[in-house]
Amino acid sequence: MERKVLGILSIVFGGLGLLLSWVPIINNFAFVLGILALILGIIALIVNRKNKKILAIIGTAISVVTIAIVLFTQASYSHAINKVSEDIKTTSNSSKKDPKVYAINETVKHNGINYKVNSVDFKEGTGFSKTENGEKYVVANITMTNNGKSDFDYNPVDFKLSIDGNEPNEITVAPDGVDTFNSGTLKPGATVTGNLVLGKLNVDNVKELLMVHHDNNSIKSADYTFSVKLK
Repeated sequence: MERKVLGILSIVFGGLGLLLSWVPIINNFAFVLGILALILGIIALIVNRKNKKILAIIGTAISVVTIAIVLFTQASYSHAINKVSEDIKTTSNSSKKDPKVYAINETVKHNGINYKVNSVDFKEGTGFSKTENGEKYVVANITMTNNGKSDFDYNPVDFKLSIDGNEPNEITVAPDGVDTFNSGTLKPGATVTGNLVLGKLNVDNVKELLMVHHDNNSIKSADYTFSVKLK
């Protein structure tokens, strides 16, 4: 005749562990119950080696299933948590990256507006506007096209010069002989091309020169920035 106490205990602990094995964090306790049930089941098998072992076999089998499920679920939860963590990290790093740098004559499309820097010249100026100490005016020729369905307000002050990662907050008067465009409104399908004087600098002392545009017309982002590499 089978000695049932250990077998019954093995079934009870194993069954309880099986119920809790799917619950995150709590399944750590389920793992302990599974181990305890397995130990009791093995002892029951030994004690009943010459008798019936039905309850002992059932308890042992349930404990093994419990342990297996706990290990599987913990591995799955761990993988899911790591994936979420990596996604958050990727998103965070992506948001910290500098804006994409576009080349001269490359068209930048944003919110229905096409931007293109046609050329960048460095001018010394003449007369009262002539520069000194090796400095030169940075003059960019820009084309903007409104491919959207609504009017687009543009303003030259939205364009800034970035020198080695810094944006000087200064307004530079255009040198003699350079015509610049003012602020205005582009109707759908309209295009405007004009010159912008971005600043004065000594080109020989600059390692990285970018033109940055802060889009104040964007509803999605009031401070969207893209950069055009000047050299």
